[in-house]
Amino acid sequence: MTVSGLGSPHTPRTPQTATNRAQRVEKTHRNDFDHLTGADRELIYQATGQRVTPGFDPSRELTTTFAAALAAERAAGRLAPGQPVTAVYLKDLNRRFDRSGAANPVRPYLDKALDYLARSGARRIDVSA
Repeated sequence: MTVSGLGSPHTPRTPQTATNRAQRVEKTHRNDFDHLTGADRELIYQATGQRVTPGFDPSRELTTTFAAALAAERAAGRLAPGQPVTAVYLKDLNRRFDRSGAANPVRPYLDKALDYLARSGARRIDVSA
């Protein structure tokens, strides 16, 4: 009895060479701060006094921990594009930092941020991001 292989003998082929690829498109978001909405920027200003304008570069300008935390939340997608920052969200973010055991970047600015949100009324989806 003989055992035959599957199919016919295989002829090795030379792999095709890669064609020239188009150059990569520059990222539209250079850093986490590029993800902030206009409402985020105003909240940061009201809570910290820091102006974070479009094109803000944290490697060239000092930033507050609150601004950095909010930008990181937005960039990571925990705040969806256009989703407003609410008092509930900030309190939860503060609680998460407290539970982590690490330094809490939200706590020093929480009262001012909550006060601003209470004064500014209902939050709407911000489509400027």
